[in-house]
Amino acid sequence: MDTFTAVAFLFGIAAILSFVNDRYLHIQHDIGLLILACAATTVLRILANFVPAVDIGLLKDLTQSFNLNDTLLKGVLCFLLFRGSIRVSWGVFRDQRWLIGWLAFGGTAASCFLTGGIVYSAFSAFGIAVTLSQALLFGALIAATDPIASLAILSKIGLPQKLETVVDGESLLNDGVAVVLFTIFAASAIEGGAVSVAAAGAIFVQEVLGGAVLGLIGWMLIHFLMLRSTSYSTGLLITLGAVTSMYAAALHLDISGPIATVVAGLLSGNITVPRMNEDMRAPLSTFWTGLDNVLNALLFVFVGFHVVVINPLENVMPGIPGLVSIVAVLLGRAISVAAIVGGLKLLRIIRADFFGLTELLTWSGLRGGLSLALAVSLPDSPWKPIIMNMTFAAVVFSIIVQGLTIQRIFSAERIAGLLQ
Repeated sequence: MDTFTAVAFLFGIAAILSFVNDRYLHIQHDIGLLILACAATTVLRILANFVPAVDIGLLKDLTQSFNLNDTLLKGVLCFLLFRGSIRVSWGVFRDQRWLIGWLAFGGTAASCFLTGGIVYSAFSAFGIAVTLSQALLFGALIAATDPIASLAILSKIGLPQKLETVVDGESLLNDGVAVVLFTIFAASAIEGGAVSVAAAGAIFVQEVLGGAVLGLIGWMLIHFLMLRSTSYSTGLLITLGAVTSMYAAALHLDISGPIATVVAGLLSGNITVPRMNEDMRAPLSTFWTGLDNVLNALLFVFVGFHVVVINPLENVMPGIPGLVSIVAVLLGRAISVAAIVGGLKLLRIIRADFFGLTELLTWSGLRGGLSLALAVSLPDSPWKPIIMNMTFAAVVFSIIVQGLTIQRIFSAERIAGLLQ
């Protein structure tokens, strides 16, 4: 299927599913699209086994027309991260910098090791052959939380600005951290050797510091050009050109594109945007909001198709890897969050309800397209189906089960006093 036809089909299907959700289901938009995409595809696959006239070949062609790794990591992600980061208030971000920083960097790394360790121990007990490097690789690719899904759901509760900034800031920064950890452990898992601490540290410093420097340079370019432009169309081209060029440069320089994009977005949103004239600022905000909504809708529909059509289950013990991954992800997240919140509260750096904030940050830590894209990007190997199975299970559980229950567990009154 050619690219234009595939995009046209994806837009059409997303529009129909969005209408069905808005008209009948009334579920949070992105979750509703994912559920409908998974349900529709599952029904078609079941019918295809019993009714010869039903052929899902077109759906397979559509799903395989896009490489999820390239589509997300080299396309959609840069726009979503930029749009998310320009919304973050620097003042609140600065006030909560210790909690955000520890969650995004220390929490993501701790979650990676804890999740990987739990998976390795559980698989050893069940007799499933997975090396420690492969288990840690799964821990790295599943460590990043999805800011889009989390905030879209939590915003309906009436999230206080401090908590919104913490959730948003952590989710935006930990994408880059997770990709760096994935890069480190992928080399070890694929090549079968161990990565030295020095080599891992060098990769981490290169990716993180390089991404931050590139983001600073990208922001300086945006700032210089935007404040000297007077038309909306010029401003639109400047932002689009800067974001895509910056991300492309990061890919070629082997540094973190997500971190570069977030740094540029944070600086643009807090320094550049307030100094722009209203005739440019208002329509640009509308455009980026609309682009964010459209790309998210397409991504969640595509992920729903991918889960059912592409997910390989050959040579995988039914049920065990998926269940282990769900438990490991939740435990790894809960322990890392509890340690950070408890430590910062003990040191009197933050004032918070320890149990309530830990529970909220654990249950609202949804996984999304980034984890799926990283799993799909792995080269074919005997252990890839297990990693894929675990990733799909953890992502679908977090978005559907956690996403649909957050509002019932956390009321606006309960959330109000969690972080002071």
